[in-house]
Amino acid sequence: MEKSRPQKRRVSIAGMHIDRASAVPIHLQIAAHLRNGILQGVLPAGTQFLGSREIARELGCSRTVILAAWDLLYAEGYLESTPRGGVTVASVKQAQASPAPAAVSSSGEDSSAIEIGPVSDRWRSLLAFDYDTNWKSEFSPGAPDVSSFPFKEWARLLRQAWQNPKNSDCLDLPPEGHPVLRSEIANFLGSVRGLVCTPGNVAVTSGTSGALDFCSRMILDQGDEVWVEEPGFVEARWTLTAAGARLIPVPVDDKGLCVPEGIRLAPNAKLVVVTPSHQYPIGVSMGLERRLELLDWANRNDAWIIEDDYNSEFRHQDSMIASLRSLDRDGRVIYLGTFSKLMMPSLRIGYMIADERLIRAFSKGRARIDVHTSGIGQVALAEFMREGHLLRHLRRMRKVYAARRAALIDAITTLMPDDLTVSSAATGLHLVAFFTDRMRARMTDAEAVKLLLQTGIHVQPLSQNYLGEPTQQGLVLGYGRLHTEDARRLISKMAACLSGPAS
Repeated sequence: MEKSRPQKRRVSIAGMHIDRASAVPIHLQIAAHLRNGILQGVLPAGTQFLGSREIARELGCSRTVILAAWDLLYAEGYLESTPRGGVTVASVKQAQASPAPAAVSSSGEDSSAIEIGPVSDRWRSLLAFDYDTNWKSEFSPGAPDVSSFPFKEWARLLRQAWQNPKNSDCLDLPPEGHPVLRSEIANFLGSVRGLVCTPGNVAVTSGTSGALDFCSRMILDQGDEVWVEEPGFVEARWTLTAAGARLIPVPVDDKGLCVPEGIRLAPNAKLVVVTPSHQYPIGVSMGLERRLELLDWANRNDAWIIEDDYNSEFRHQDSMIASLRSLDRDGRVIYLGTFSKLMMPSLRIGYMIADERLIRAFSKGRARIDVHTSGIGQVALAEFMREGHLLRHLRRMRKVYAARRAALIDAITTLMPDDLTVSSAATGLHLVAFFTDRMRARMTDAEAVKLLLQTGIHVQPLSQNYLGEPTQQGLVLGYGRLHTEDARRLISKMAACLSGPAS
């Protein structure tokens, strides 16, 4: 009697991870998993799989999903069927051994992205910026607390916008934004910032970064010089680099941007990007003399000024410094703001305030590139502002953030007085804890950040906000998501971690 041939062991894929929250259908996730395994040689030609019913049972999905994945891979030539209905890996040329996966930074960005793909020199320059974001940390400097947001009212207005939309709101809107929202933004800025403007001066944007991107491309030619604050807002530098600008770092002192130094370094600069009311990250305000000096230079040299009014809505004292735009008599200042910190970062709606001739140029160019910001979101936001919900939320959160700032300052000055000196900024969602001479003698801020990360505390080093050699060391500490009761515990933990020399 002829011996039966030993049956080849059939392979299970029960170990693969299925992301059921993903927008990618499950059958495509399964197909991608198998395709990668085949190309990398993990599943060599001739490998036979368990039956579709067994795999469906192991993965907790329907058999139809498995059959759909099979059909896709049959069509692509990765699988073939055997005479008895089995599914087998076809003979496919394997991919060459791939390098180990690139390291991913804590911000989620691929740290080797500069080496990937056919990109332009400008894009390579953009990707070369090394910057650690700590969005999920209690100390993230730009993260608001969304737990107190009036989602009930917001959801009602969104439903209303979707359920009873005007025909005009369902079609393409004007590139400069919905007329009603432009009017509400003008009213809001008049009451909150004392900035007098008309709806014709307003353009609705996809946040501050989106506005800066458009303005950079609208104003700059390749190689144009741009003054940026040193230290400064790194995200702005990314956008300017992508626009082909030549960045000129201009130092910041206790009165803000050093205008004479900017004139010395680049007297013919085309653009200045500045945060005069609440300088990021130091937090100082630009003095009136400097503001007038900057405006005078810009007017005489046909230069433009982009004013990023970073987090100035959250003032923690009664006084508020007027915007640079409110002093502008020659139409040189473009004022940028956003609802990301007031409401939620994912909203991606902001605004630009400029002379109407610039708004018209912006609108005409945007119509050819980006069309406009989300229409239904604009309709709901306009009504949200008209009903007063945004102002009430702002007033409530000012008190919350002021209490958190006070708790953080108290914890630092009590527990780490010999190591850290707190900045005096009374605005925004973050502060800078500068290193004392004693602390600088022990370690750099980058070394301190690494030590703290090992204990689960994730903060940003001040030094990463410099283009050149850092002149100060310190930690950038956000308090938007820091609960007052946690401040002392976390700073105590920080003090214990940083009490000795860096390893």
